Amino acid sequence: MPFIDFDVDGVCNYCRRYQAIPQRGDGAIRRLCDQHRRTDGSPDCVVGVSGGRDSVFGPHYIKSVLKMNPVAYTYDWRLVTDLARRNTARICGKLGVEHIVVSADITKKRRFVRKNVSAWLRRPILGTVPVFMAGDKQYFYFLRQVRKQVGVDLAFLCENMLERTDFKSGFAGAPPSNSDSSHVYTLPPMSKLRMAWYYASECVRNPAYLNESLADTAVAYGCHYFLGRDYANLYTYIPWQEELIVPTLVDEYGFERSPDTTSTWRIGDGTAAFYNYIYYTVSGFSEHDTFRSNEIREGLLAREDPLERIREENRPRFETIDWYLKIIDLELDIEQVVTVVNQIPKRSRDRRSAKGERRGK
Repeated sequence: MPFIDFDVDGVCNYCRRYQAIPQRGDGAIRRLCDQHRRTDGSPDCVVGVSGGRDSVFGPHYIKSVLKMNPVAYTYDWRLVTDLARRNTARICGKLGVEHIVVSADITKKRRFVRKNVSAWLRRPILGTVPVFMAGDKQYFYFLRQVRKQVGVDLAFLCENMLERTDFKSGFAGAPPSNSDSSHVYTLPPMSKLRMAWYYASECVRNPAYLNESLADTAVAYGCHYFLGRDYANLYTYIPWQEELIVPTLVDEYGFERSPDTTSTWRIGDGTAAFYNYIYYTVSGFSEHDTFRSNEIREGLLAREDPLERIREENRPRFETIDWYLKIIDLELDIEQVVTVVNQIPKRSRDRRSAKGERRGK
């Protein structure tokens, strides 16, 4: 884990600084909604829906529990999976919620991803893996635009704070905040600068990144790290309760699972199977490990409970990886790509930072 250290009792800094995710409570979210509620049946809020389990629960809760009249919004950069599209359609259709899809230039976006994946395969290191996902970050910008077009002031996102993954920026040499920031997806100012410098340096070391996607990647960086977060996050008002949320989605709306994993998480994101395979193969852990670790820190799971679950969740999703490589029209097939990943030197267990990543070690 990048930038990890342990005290004399063997407790890591991620655990030491962790504070429970603040829950404003049911009363607070109802008071917020009452300030924007419309009684004529017209839309009174926008809710972002990516197709994953946490986001598709948003329209259910906002419409069925809070009795608001939301408009759902999705930013489609064409690596949202077909399964996510179907699950979003099931939720919105049954609830009678209008669904606005803002689509990028699909051909161009796929070409951008293909060029960046091809560049990464020339110099496969962990610090530059997030370049694959840069194309979806305009999500935050278009949320604002849809809110204006609908004519409402209130927007919801359903960001599960347990999904915080500091290791992605950590591998790029950007340390997480020393103070608690478990309820905010952001980095300290100096870490943002370090990350920008890291990527600039990698463009020099690997000129294949200096392709036509560069401007789009820069805009994505700005949208993610510098655009104001003027929306309400559902999961800072209500707790994440997987044992309640997932059955609700399955039983009431026919939420569809992916055939290549037992997990219901990240099955709507077409890139997740690929990058988690990379992280797990090279570093020995993935997003699933950090998610379950945060559940333990939050007191939702006992320490020993998720170990077998994580083993299952970290099984390679080759079917989805194959789909991903074909959808971006990569010249290499899945066997060739997996071979490259498997040949990356594994990170030793005692490393503390991402310093060696620049050397490709």
